[in-house]
Amino acid sequence: MKYIFLFLLIFSSQLFAECSDLDETECSNWPDYCSWNEDVGVCQETGGGGNLDYGPYEFSYLTESDGLRNGPDYMNGILYYPTEGAHPYRSIIFTPGWGGESTSMTGWAEYFASYGFIAMAIGPNDVENDTHQMRAEGLIDAIETIKQEDERTNSPLFGIVDSDRFIVAGYSMGGGASQVALVLDHPFVEESIVGAIALNPTVIFEDCDLCPGSEYCICLVPEFLQHNKPTLIVAGQYELQELPDYDGLLGQDIYENTPETNVKILYEIENAGHSAAEASAGQVHEKMLHWMNYLLLEDNSYCDSLMLLPDDASQYLTTLECEITFNFDLNNDNLVNQLDILIVVNMILTGSMNITDPNYDGVTDIFDVLYFIDYINNI
Repeated sequence: MKYIFLFLLIFSSQLFAECSDLDETECSNWPDYCSWNEDVGVCQETGGGGNLDYGPYEFSYLTESDGLRNGPDYMNGILYYPTEGAHPYRSIIFTPGWGGESTSMTGWAEYFASYGFIAMAIGPNDVENDTHQMRAEGLIDAIETIKQEDERTNSPLFGIVDSDRFIVAGYSMGGGASQVALVLDHPFVEESIVGAIALNPTVIFEDCDLCPGSEYCICLVPEFLQHNKPTLIVAGQYELQELPDYDGLLGQDIYENTPETNVKILYEIENAGHSAAEASAGQVHEKMLHWMNYLLLEDNSYCDSLMLLPDDASQYLTTLECEITFNFDLNNDNLVNQLDILIVVNMILTGSMNITDPNYDGVTDIFDVLYFIDYINNI
């Protein structure tokens, strides 16, 4: 049976311009929402689009004019990389939603490059007509581009790319494409992709036999989500009210239909709609960074952080299970409670910093106390 991946464009009664639609002058008129990125010549949303606190690494970028491969399955790739990070570098690739180009994802790419990762933003060949599957193939094609940078002698990344660890990611239709990429018949899926991040994803499949109740033979087909790759899904609480024609096709539905044997997380942002994670909202960037460190760097110390409920989550579901990496029972009474928190507070006040840093940020301070409180609330 031949399955066709189909994008369904939903028309609404109102159209809203995004920052990426604005020129430099128009961008300056909306400083609370947008900022102009001089490096790539695009207006970006504040938040994930350019107003996050960057990490410790300086970064630069490559385009096709710098010798970056022109992949046939995507358009206008922009590859960001840390200039003095700890290599070999591991990679994440972003693809945008319907109508978006690679520049609409550069805010996220810059952010993760500043934390020591290669982060590539790609666009579809046809921003309106490329299907989920075509965009998924673009993500796979971008992996080939990054691998070739490791072998290109004139590349600043020559010999310092980890060619075996990639995360595929995207927003909206691109988020759905990240899920489709995980089930494509391509050697990179098993050899190189270690997980995915789906930001406000939509996923649509067309099959008249499997979708008999749909006028257009469109539905979410659970069989097409049968994979074994860890997946972080970010969704908005009110996306369905915003996109009623996508009933059964949003992030919450993708999470529900992804096998329970998979490591998966659903982070539903309270009082948020479909655009909540195109740029960073709430603690999205923090959860994404912890997910990257956990999967790409194989740092299990971030597992506990991924288990904590974000303050702005209306739902936070996961199948993730962690080995205990920090002994929260500081007084060894076989309980973890307020008495252990008091020990941390006392150590901070007295300057006796002789305990393991529970939130792994290199400093024992009030944030460790808050981490302790979150841990106890989630027991």
